Amino acid sequence: MTDTVKPEQITVDEYVLKPIPATPEFAKLIFDIYDSDKENFRFIRSGYDYKSVDEVLNQYKNSRQDDDNWHYAYYGIFKDNELLGEIGLSGINVRNQIAEIGYWLKKSARGKGIIDRLLPTIEKLGFETLNLRKLSIFCDADNIASRRKAEKNGYVLEGIERERKLWPDGSVHDTAVFGKLKREWKK
Repeated sequence: MTDTVKPEQITVDEYVLKPIPATPEFAKLIFDIYDSDKENFRFIRSGYDYKSVDEVLNQYKNSRQDDDNWHYAYYGIFKDNELLGEIGLSGINVRNQIAEIGYWLKKSARGKGIIDRLLPTIEKLGFETLNLRKLSIFCDADNIASRRKAEKNGYVLEGIERERKLWPDGSVHDTAVFGKLKREWKK
């Protein structure tokens, strides 16, 4: 896809961004984070309804391992070796020069400006390293916190996709679509 080597680790202030290994230990950690905050994670991970550690492990093994071709660039957010969440790029399409930014934080890490501090680094990865022209953030239309985060960081609401997501409980939800163009990035 690209000759550029994906960074294995990125340090921003006191935060270290590195891939989350697909191990039973990390799967249990992520499952416990999810299980303790299901109400908020229904927005964050709307396609998932983890019922076991094995489901988490399989999802990480199948979707995020051994990708040297830049299909995604997702990183765990660590501070003092504690996993706080994830941030990164997915749906990377170098030919069309687009990608999606995604992120989540566990409950105890929210409201501290962590995503605001890390987002410029992920944008730089997309706009400079991969020479993308557009980054998008997709979030549940009812997820006010994520919508505010996107707007605060200069993303423009491009529209609402009606009934874009089918949740595990069978309900359908609208998705807010935000975008930032490379030419808007440095302003």
